[in-house]
Amino acid sequence: MALCKQIVEVAEGINDPLTLARIQQPAQAAKTVYETNKLGPIVFCTPELGRWSTVGGLGVMVDELSLGLRKLGQEVIVISPYYDRNRKGVTGYLEKDPAGIKYVDNVTVTADTKFTIGVHEGTVGGVKLAFLHHAEIFPQPYADLGPANVTR
Repeated sequence: MALCKQIVEVAEGINDPLTLARIQQPAQAAKTVYETNKLGPIVFCTPELGRWSTVGGLGVMVDELSLGLRKLGQEVIVISPYYDRNRKGVTGYLEKDPAGIKYVDNVTVTADTKFTIGVHEGTVGGVKLAFLHHAEIFPQPYADLGPANVTR
């Protein structure tokens, strides 16, 4: 896929009509392969994500995988909690981040009771990000909430 993408990009940058005529068929074939092999939106739902909530290796892996898939031309969406406190105990860390992730709206969901969850969205490296915020449900990464609340 990366090779096909590169062939298409090189062909689009050629201005010489003779050279363009010689590579037109291979470039069109590469473009067809590249455009017809997109998987559609790939969505990751993860408890950790990159610099925002990595505790172990999962957040780094999801961050790098989503960016790599985006560079290959895939549409990627990542959904993750916006914890009330990050692993360092800091609150409001998402608003302070230079990525420009913004609050967009609330959604109401029903589990054992109704919860109103804040939705924050942004795009980093072409990857669409959605963070879900509710202090009681997502107090901190891997919070010790007890068995009844962990399964919520």
